[in-house]
Amino acid sequence: MRILYIVNDINFFHSHRLPLALKAIDKGWDVTVASNNIINIDKRIEQIKIPIDRSSLSIIKSFILFFNVVKVIKKVKPTIAHNVTLKPIIIGSIAAFFFPKLTVINAVSGLGVLFTGNKNSLARRVVQFLFRIIVKRKNTGFIFQNNIDLKVFQNNGLRRNFTIIKGSGVDGNIYKYQKPANSSKRIILFTGRILKDKGVLDLIKAFKLLPENIKSQTVLRFLGKEDLENPAHITSEYMKSLLHEDSIQWEGYSDNIKKELEICNIYCLPSYREGLPKSIVEAMAIGRPIITTDAPGCDDCVIENYNGYKINPGDCKSLSMALLKLLNDQELCLIMGENSRQFFEKDFTIEKVINETFYFYDQIQDL
Repeated sequence: MRILYIVNDINFFHSHRLPLALKAIDKGWDVTVASNNIINIDKRIEQIKIPIDRSSLSIIKSFILFFNVVKVIKKVKPTIAHNVTLKPIIIGSIAAFFFPKLTVINAVSGLGVLFTGNKNSLARRVVQFLFRIIVKRKNTGFIFQNNIDLKVFQNNGLRRNFTIIKGSGVDGNIYKYQKPANSSKRIILFTGRILKDKGVLDLIKAFKLLPENIKSQTVLRFLGKEDLENPAHITSEYMKSLLHEDSIQWEGYSDNIKKELEICNIYCLPSYREGLPKSIVEAMAIGRPIITTDAPGCDDCVIENYNGYKINPGDCKSLSMALLKLLNDQELCLIMGENSRQFFEKDFTIEKVINETFYFYDQIQDL
């Protein structure tokens, strides 16, 4: 068995798909990753660099990428090609038409800014046209992380060979339940890229709406890097202009999210659209109450009034009120945090995700 992962970003593969690849290696499979770069991940995994630019809409670059993917498939001769995120799904699936015996798995980990909101742009219409082509290929399966993304594909002709697997999983033995540490100030934590569509500006506005006596006892912390390639980016200069030394902090990228989750009291991701955010699942595993939105992907992580609250994307007033409920009730925070951990153990563990993925591999190969 040979499996080829095609991904936009090797760092995304490292953070979200590496356990899946390591499980394949344990099963005796050969594993290759084709992506934008080569980094030190595991010597048993072959890496191939391809010219993939996740934000580019250039037709010329798309053709160059297509021919490179065809070359990679010819070289690797995989049993399964597992495409992750939108561009690899489209390019990889079209390339696979030249290899009729190849099993293709398309993992839709969110449809991104192109499908956020109701604007029916030319780019969205082109992508939906391509969806209608790739869903017709035989020996092809689709993994979705939420029902909303599934419906987009169903509206474009997908009728069979699909499943829903909730996210990429988190290791509960590493992200263990832990009560928040006692500290002089309560901490609200956001982790993720600094984007408008992640609700960064909404969260700052909501925080500023809190009563002064609550704000003086609370710190809002952002951890994550700017992403200038994304249309919804926030420049570092503008983000820094919104900070306040004592109450609103941005630490940039962190390689120790686990530690930051352990010291926070509330986790908040008011995003406009996700696949299923691993950042929330990590916070659930640690045992934190979650405040997020009822947007695709996010709403699957919260049972209202059980492990947190869901608000409409962009509703800063409701977001502020949800924060205030938890900031005013430490006991409620602890109860909802315990519930988050229980919810995590039921639906979001890495073991569950891996087992469901390999079961789906077998199903598609048996067609």
